Amino acid sequence: MNDALKLLSKSLKPFGYHIRKYKAPNILRIPALEQESFDQSLSLPKVAGGGYLPKDAKLDEMVIFMRTCIRENRNIDKTKRITGVTLEENTRRCLYSLLKSIDHALKANSERKIKLICLDDNSDEPYRARLSEIIAKAPCEYEFLQTTQTGQGLSLHEQFTMGSERNALVYFCEDDYLHEIDAIDTCWNFYCRIANDYDTHCVIYPQEHAVLYSDHYPSYIVLGDDRHWRTIRHATHTFITHGQVVKKFWDYFENTKFVGDKKNRKKGSEAHTTNKLFEKVPGFSPLRPAASHLQFEDTMPPLYDWKALWAANEQL
Repeated sequence: MNDALKLLSKSLKPFGYHIRKYKAPNILRIPALEQESFDQSLSLPKVAGGGYLPKDAKLDEMVIFMRTCIRENRNIDKTKRITGVTLEENTRRCLYSLLKSIDHALKANSERKIKLICLDDNSDEPYRARLSEIIAKAPCEYEFLQTTQTGQGLSLHEQFTMGSERNALVYFCEDDYLHEIDAIDTCWNFYCRIANDYDTHCVIYPQEHAVLYSDHYPSYIVLGDDRHWRTIRHATHTFITHGQVVKKFWDYFENTKFVGDKKNRKKGSEAHTTNKLFEKVPGFSPLRPAASHLQFEDTMPPLYDWKALWAANEQL
């Protein structure tokens, strides 16, 4: 939609009208669910009309920011992981799955470009050397960098800062996400479809968040090429969007530096940072997971059998 039509559409909104492309899909608000008498968890994000997609947005390039950290004194939840293995093996297999997914995406569409940037937060030297060896096997351009400062929040803030400088899709990912072979390709295809059909950037979380099944709110179901997708308003700090989104809505990213800070961690929570993006651009997650948060039972997608994929990534 050109700028003149967007302006006209906005001027007609007070009268209950909205201009959209002929035969284009339409996601509307549900006014009845936005009345004050309803619980706030039922309010629907404003995903209809006047999306944010600058004309110069590049959709054929992706930069993947992978944050890693394997060290003995790392401050992590000591609860036993669902895989029952060491942190090093968990990270290794997840990285293998990501590299395979990158390779698949590049072979599926030779017009696209991917760059992998691994931001390592002071892993112990033996682990850091091993991580570097794995990243060096990437089937795309890559960099293996050391974070400028140590800490979960500070590394988050650093990757978001780097992502804000890119005119490309950006995938911010943690080192404990296990990827399906077609994860990158299917998320990329869906992102481009939303950009084309709705004239807007979006946010894609590669698996459903557990809160969707405890704090219920309305979702639209959208049909993709090979699976269904649902609109969301909750995600972790692992997601795909565009560098232009990060730059424009930087206020929602600034306080991610407080993640892991006991005194200010509430400021850095998803609810107080990146989840606010869903008030500005639509968010989606696939009903059939593209990737899974391989931590604990309650961080995994519901009704998802991850064991075969885990076994397939024993080695690269």
